[in-house]
Amino acid sequence: MISADNLTTLFEFLPIGVYRSAPDGRQVYANPALARLNGYDTAAQLVSAATDIGNVWYVDPLRRSEFVAVLEREGRVVAFESEVRRYKSRERIWVREHAHVVRDAQGRALYFEGTVEDITVERAQQRAVQASRDELEQMVQIIPAVVYRLLIHSDGRRRFGFMSQQIEPMLGISPAQAMAEPDLVPSLRHPDDADRVAAAAAQAVRDGTPLQIEYRLCLPSGEVRSMQMFSAGLAPVDGWAVRVGMIFDITERRRVEEALRTSGEVWKRALLSMGDGVWDWYVQDGMEFLSAGGKALLGYGPDELADTPQALDDLTHPEDRARMLTDRQRHLDGLTPSYVNEHRIRSKGGEWVTVLSRGVILQRDAQGRALRMIGMLTDVSQARQADTLRLERDRAAAADLSKSQFLSRVSHELRTPLNAILGFAQLLELDTGLQERQRGWVRHVLDSGRHLLALVDDVLDLSSVQTGQLPFVIESVALWSLVDEVSTMLAASAVPTAVTLHTEPVERDPALRVLADRRRLKQILSNLVSNAIKYNRPGGWVRVSVLRHQGVAEINVVDSGPGMNEQQMARLFNPFERVGAQHGSIAGTGLGLALCRQLAEAMGGAIGVSSAPGEGARFSLRLPQDVAAGAGRLPTSSRT
Repeated sequence: MISADNLTTLFEFLPIGVYRSAPDGRQVYANPALARLNGYDTAAQLVSAATDIGNVWYVDPLRRSEFVAVLEREGRVVAFESEVRRYKSRERIWVREHAHVVRDAQGRALYFEGTVEDITVERAQQRAVQASRDELEQMVQIIPAVVYRLLIHSDGRRRFGFMSQQIEPMLGISPAQAMAEPDLVPSLRHPDDADRVAAAAAQAVRDGTPLQIEYRLCLPSGEVRSMQMFSAGLAPVDGWAVRVGMIFDITERRRVEEALRTSGEVWKRALLSMGDGVWDWYVQDGMEFLSAGGKALLGYGPDELADTPQALDDLTHPEDRARMLTDRQRHLDGLTPSYVNEHRIRSKGGEWVTVLSRGVILQRDAQGRALRMIGMLTDVSQARQADTLRLERDRAAAADLSKSQFLSRVSHELRTPLNAILGFAQLLELDTGLQERQRGWVRHVLDSGRHLLALVDDVLDLSSVQTGQLPFVIESVALWSLVDEVSTMLAASAVPTAVTLHTEPVERDPALRVLADRRRLKQILSNLVSNAIKYNRPGGWVRVSVLRHQGVAEINVVDSGPGMNEQQMARLFNPFERVGAQHGSIAGTGLGLALCRQLAEAMGGAIGVSSAPGEGARFSLRLPQDVAAGAGRLPTSSRT
């Protein structure tokens, strides 16, 4: 049997927790990774604290019993996921356990041995994905159309990958029935439309182009309904062509259009009443009349455009003209039930106005030639601009999220080899047989490794706070106590350059408290004070003061350093910006201030800076005051 000492040697460098526990809930052995997971510096601290795993470790008190029951029944546990509490901080996290039972010669359970892996981030991502799916499902169900995903094989087979619930009230067919019989919905097409729709759909699949088409369906109830279908192709999946689309019921619209066809003037008056531009084209006569509202839409007066179709055609954007003419001709030739086209027209002022032009033929001669066509012109410029801005915003947000997730994953992967490098370098440093030159090499490895590890930690924290995955424990924090702690911790770093570090005022209110995560607040203050010392002049000073006003505590870190200009301050909080210090001898990652700002804002606070060349710098951290803990007796600030 392997001893605990052997296990320590074997598992001390593993990045996941390894343990041995007794059946009664006592922790017998833990490796360093498990100690760190629980907030301890050493495994001995964890073993001393973990005396009742069932009641202290698991959030669900029955979870330990389930764990033991599986071990007793199967001899091992695989991928046992639970919500637990870190022993030291009591912070709730999710873990995944793999374990087996070690028995004596009589078959009695001696120990449970296994591994523990922190999967908090993974669980958060799973919840986010599920929430996104639920949201998408809700959005699909409120769309007044049948939404579908169709897969088409090269041998002609078809199957639906998705069918929304709207198909049942619209067509009287359940989603399950439509998916089980992929030819059912196409079989309902009106006999006069079936071949036309099938040909257009097949052509769209072959060309990989979007399809918009209107047709009629004969429902099982015997009713004939008019439909409009939009579909587009996606990337193939395992040899299947993929089309996604929507089917709208436009029966009522078609009824209105049919009624209007019988009375062109009534329709024309109706369109005019809508406030859009109305055009009335007498095709064979070459005359087209655009309403005063339509001319005003383009910036023209009632008498400023010629009453011919060429007048608008000449103003159409060159890139849109061919498609517009094609769509119009297809309706004139009877290939489409209506004319619909979106294009740009140059206004009187020279700007391009995006319009939606729609029309129908009211009258044909005995040979089927169009005689009269009437339609409307709608300005959709703002809608298209909004679509463009929304698309750009979504792309930027997706790119920023991808960047943060990439940095987070890379940082996690770098920590393990870095810790190994630092660990072995520390062992080399203890070797008494090294020459001084060799010791210098080892120190260089350690310094470089620690610098890189600090960079990895900063990148990890920054990406975590940007993606909302960095946990915060907001509590009431004694502000002056923390300021004194930071000042004491950093006092030694000010000695080499003779920088004086002191806090103001001498008489301060020890009861002043703020609402913040104590660890992150200490991280921010340490960074601000450390920077003020590092980038100061020899013999300079750093002053830390606190003001209170309107429920907000303001911590000011002021230094006598060289100061900054406006351009430098504008870049100061950007990641990897060191504002000229990157060429100096002072080590740094350029992430500290960017991380400080993100942490402050995540806690409901803010960081600002004021400076001028040669006049030092003032960094101001504002946090909400814990008013319930006492109003405090500091003088209120006049600064806003």
